[in-house]
Amino acid sequence: MRRWVIAVTAMLLMPWMVSLVWMRAAGMEAEAKMGAEAGAEGQAGGQEESIGGELEGEEGVEAAAGGEAGKTGNPGEKSQEAGEGELARRKILVERKGVRTYIDLEEYLPGVMACQIDTDYEMEALKCQAVIARTYIYRLMDSRTEIYEEELDLDYLGEAKGYFGADREKLFGGLKRCQEAAKATKGVVMQYEGRCILPLFHGMSGGRTRNGESDFPYLQSVESVSDTRHEDYMQILEWSRSVFAANISQIPGAAAVTAEQLPAQIQTVKKDDAGYMVEVKIGEGIYSGDEIQYALGLPSPCFSLEGDSETIRARVRGRGHGYGLSQAGANDMAKSGWGYEDILNHYYKNISLIPE
Repeated sequence: MRRWVIAVTAMLLMPWMVSLVWMRAAGMEAEAKMGAEAGAEGQAGGQEESIGGELEGEEGVEAAAGGEAGKTGNPGEKSQEAGEGELARRKILVERKGVRTYIDLEEYLPGVMACQIDTDYEMEALKCQAVIARTYIYRLMDSRTEIYEEELDLDYLGEAKGYFGADREKLFGGLKRCQEAAKATKGVVMQYEGRCILPLFHGMSGGRTRNGESDFPYLQSVESVSDTRHEDYMQILEWSRSVFAANISQIPGAAAVTAEQLPAQIQTVKKDDAGYMVEVKIGEGIYSGDEIQYALGLPSPCFSLEGDSETIRARVRGRGHGYGLSQAGANDMAKSGWGYEDILNHYYKNISLIPE
């Protein structure tokens, strides 16, 4: 699971570009000023094909609700903006071509959420995602009130939920729903024993979520039965024996495997209690479920392998790693009348929902 913790930590947050587009649409665009030079050029647009890629073109943006465009500072130090007795607002420090811009964390969240979840989902499910995104950022910030955007690992993120190809009406309609969810849960985070949790989530479970390691006692296996009723719950993928063998051979340190050894020399060694592959033996090599998932491009490590004299097939259930909240399950629960607090307490055990 530790590999998943590293990988999913990088995936929990999506690129700043959608957040900036959202602010611009809400009328928050402004010209950044550095020293005596007004009108310094920033970057608020991007290459739609590459998340986290090099941005071009637009003016600098101004953070709303307490941020000042072009303001510089050290996120390692506590903000001095708040008056005596007033909590300092948490902010993200964004830099574009040498221009630094503060974005209020609550204004940053809608763009993050829009890249993490289907914005057509029920509002209570979107509220869950707002708390998840906020909790993750708070965990990274710890006691700080400011953080560099680079610390959020945004350079290593995968593809967003299709928003870069979406029409403006869908894009901004979804962002407005995310803003509503973020506003309704403002400041709420999940904590375990006084510290913000690592709020892992995935698209759809295999019918049950997975147990985390001892370092993550709040990640306990729970039922998410409604996931199994979705049309795209099960996928069957096929490869010729030679292509399958070639894909497995590309795993670092893989033992040599040939088409002639398949499927006879494919053996499941271990699955966890939720049905996710832990170890599988192929030829002389033993591989983790994660390694096979990556090598074959499977949507989930919840799979089984079978084959005949022509092809090898993978039956794959769900989407994502299976730890923490299932977004599809959360949406189904919301449709059944569950509130976001109850949904979060179902998927994360023994947590406290704390309004910071």
